[in-house]
Amino acid sequence: MQHPGAAGDCTDCHSPHASNQPGLPKTNGVDICLGCHADIAELAKKPVHHQPAFGQACGTCHEPHGGDKEKLLRAQGNKLCLECHGPDSSPTLDKDKGVYTLFGGKAELPDDYYKLNKVPILPLKYGLGHPIEGHPVSDVMDPADRTKIRQKMDCLTCHQPHSSANPDLLVKDQKNNQAFCSTCHKDLTKN
Repeated sequence: MQHPGAAGDCTDCHSPHASNQPGLPKTNGVDICLGCHADIAELAKKPVHHQPAFGQACGTCHEPHGGDKEKLLRAQGNKLCLECHGPDSSPTLDKDKGVYTLFGGKAELPDDYYKLNKVPILPLKYGLGHPIEGHPVSDVMDPADRTKIRQKMDCLTCHQPHSSANPDLLVKDQKNNQAFCSTCHKDLTKN
């Protein structure tokens, strides 16, 4: 699927002769997208930002010119988030360029990115372990029939990808407390 902006004139987004950014975009890697994506620009008004979304470039997670995944994401489902936050994440350091590369070299982050932003690496094992040990982070299968999903789940079940009114980027701008957990775990509120 081609990005609609990439289907037209390249100069809608790129300067043909000079730019302060690699790839010759007219502005930085965030503002260039927000010019058309007003719904996402509106999310920047929230006080807590997912750093790549508003601090690096939309192209960290999205294919800017097109791709075969929904919303032009670089990976499907949890694979997208776990590229940075997973226990097996392995960004490649390119010392010459001073960057980490992700998604097979398709996205770059500054070499101090993980340390500077205190990127949490989740202690997951077998799809379990966040926010507490044993909690699933992916679909929960029916034990009676492992081909059926009992509870659909992924990172976006609990988290927003761009911004939030509260830390942890929880859905519906909720605070990280028992009330949030009880939106799914109804038994937490029973005495």
